[in-house]
Amino acid sequence: MIRRVLAVAVLTTAALATVPTGAQAAPACRAGYMCNTQYFSDSARTNLVGVKTEFCSGEVSTWGRLNGYITWSTSPCN
Repeated sequence: MIRRVLAVAVLTTAALATVPTGAQAAPACRAGYMCNTQYFSDSARTNLVGVKTEFCSGEVSTWGRLNGYITWSTSPCN
């Protein structure tokens, strides 16, 4: 029984260690705003790996990998 508990603890620790500590979730895009989220593989934000754009019409456009370090911007719809 103790071996199982230790095995689970080791696997959980290993799984958590693979998630970048600086990785972020993008904020929710509020109604009446256009939002753009850029995803980078590194904390210096030099290697762009994906983009998600939420348009005023409600349409969403994405490409690439949508996880990692982010830069998020928003602007009001006209």
